[in-house]
Amino acid sequence: MCIKASKKTKRMARAREIGEGNSSSLREQRNLREKDRRMRMKHLFSELSSHVSPTRKLPVPQLIDQATSYMIQLKENVNYLKEKKKTLVQGELGNLYEGSSLLPKLSIRSRDSTIELNLIMDLNMKRVMLHELVSIFEEEGAQIMSANLQNLNDRTTYTIIAQAIISRIGIDPSRIEERVRKIIYGYIF
Repeated sequence: MCIKASKKTKRMARAREIGEGNSSSLREQRNLREKDRRMRMKHLFSELSSHVSPTRKLPVPQLIDQATSYMIQLKENVNYLKEKKKTLVQGELGNLYEGSSLLPKLSIRSRDSTIELNLIMDLNMKRVMLHELVSIFEEEGAQIMSANLQNLNDRTTYTIIAQAIISRIGIDPSRIEERVRKIIYGYIF
C-alpha cells in the first residue's frame, strides 16, 4: 500500500507539472481561500467582541445584535450631545450679548463701483481676522483700496474700502453683508 501511495503522489506531482489534474489543485486553492476567509472573519468577530463585550465571549448572533444596539445607542447619544451643544452655545451667545456693552455694528455703503465696510465689535466677542474680511471682498470681485484694523479700549474697528475690478458689473453689497455676518456670528444657527 505504501508503494501504491507513493506512486500515486508521484503521478499527481507529475500531472501538476504538465497541467493535468487541475481539478484537485483548484479544489485545494478554493479550500485555502475559504480557510483564509474563515480566519479573517474569526479575527474580525474577535475584534468586534473586544469592543462590544470585552468581559465575556458571546456567540456570533448575539454579538451582532449587541453591536447593532450599541451603534444605535451611540448615534442617539451623538444627536443628544449635538442638541445640547447647540442650546449651550446659543445661551452663551445670549449671555455674551447681554453682558456686552456693544453688539457688533456693521454698516456697508456702496456708491458707484466703490464699497465701504465699517464694523465695530466688542473685544470680548469672537475675534474676526482682517484677512477674512478682505478675502470676502476679493472673492466678490473687488480690489481693496484700503483696509484698517484699530483696537481702542474695549472695541475693535474694521474699515475696508474697495472698488469693483470691473466697474460695469459692480459689487453686490447684500452678498458681502451676508458673508460678513456669517463670519461675525459663526455657523451656529
